[in-house]
Amino acid sequence: MTVSYENRLLFRHEGPLDMEVLPIIVRNLDKLLAEEGIRPPLRRKVVTSLIELAQNIIHYAVDNQDYPPLIALSRSDEGITLLTRNLVYYSQEIFLQSYLQNLMQMSRDELEALHHNTLTSGSYSDSGGASLGLIQVIFKADKFEYELSCADGEYAWFTVKATFFVKSHE
Repeated sequence: MTVSYENRLLFRHEGPLDMEVLPIIVRNLDKLLAEEGIRPPLRRKVVTSLIELAQNIIHYAVDNQDYPPLIALSRSDEGITLLTRNLVYYSQEIFLQSYLQNLMQMSRDELEALHHNTLTSGSYSDSGGASLGLIQVIFKADKFEYELSCADGEYAWFTVKATFFVKSHE
């Protein structure tokens, strides 16, 4: 029997995001994925990717109440899709575009080597991270897409869409 999931929204959070809200979102998301029958290895990939993307939002997003960040999780026949969207300064858009284009052109082995080199070199940013979050999400997701689009004035929307194929984890 084939089950069609179409594009069913499982979870959506649009609003303030901080280290107090994140654990609540993580627990709810993990519970929803378990109820969907998603096996633990795939659940871990989705949840850890959510944590990485949410931490990026917490550390780097523009804090503007008129443009709150968004986290959404949906299910389709293709798999589980995690979508995040946050506001960045337009000046950050150029860096993000270049950085992500670079990462997207790397092979899995190159991503793994970059990840390892970053961990062993001890290159940490002022916010405490080593810029590994996006690398880890790209590495874990079966399909990774991003978009940078104009927002209001000095801002741009940064949207990440990471899809995890359920069939490849059954």
